[in-house]
Amino acid sequence: MFKGEFKEGQQQTAILEDIEGIVSVQSLEAFLQWLYLRRIKFKIMEPVHQISAMIELARFADMCVVTEMEAQVARQLKKLLLANPNPESTEGGININTYCLTSQHVISATFLPQGHAVRRILAAATVEGYLRCENHRFAREAREYPTYGVDLLEEVGSTLKGFKFDHYKAIYLDPLDGQEQNIYRFRAG
Repeated sequence: MFKGEFKEGQQQTAILEDIEGIVSVQSLEAFLQWLYLRRIKFKIMEPVHQISAMIELARFADMCVVTEMEAQVARQLKKLLLANPNPESTEGGININTYCLTSQHVISATFLPQGHAVRRILAAATVEGYLRCENHRFAREAREYPTYGVDLLEEVGSTLKGFKFDHYKAIYLDPLDGQEQNIYRFRAG
């Protein structure tokens, strides 16, 4: 852009317009930080807003066709989700991994390419609620946003491959933290 015959090359400047959920001062600063330091750190403390910033950065990087940061953003997102479980969840609680996730997070991630690591982490986080709750937290999004529904079903399918029965419990490994979870408890009959 700066070396060709484009206007930006002649003026040595580029103007980026704000695009909600993709291009913002925050996403540009995080992108530049990653380019120069190969790290991503947001000044935001609230986990819900950090997740929004990570998804926005992933979408900005995708728009710029930069795939190298995808895995790093996904790892940080996973770490953040695991560090902020549902405080009301005790042993056997439901929606443990989705406490900080919002509908907008799930919807925004659907604009990333299929198979994107960030999309997969969000879908993996919602598997536990899907398997353990009849009307799970993101059921509406699974119906209204088919690409999220596909992501969720792919993660559920992978999870069910490790499904086992132990005494009177159906057990699977949570795809986000790898811990054993019970789906149902059966009574001895």
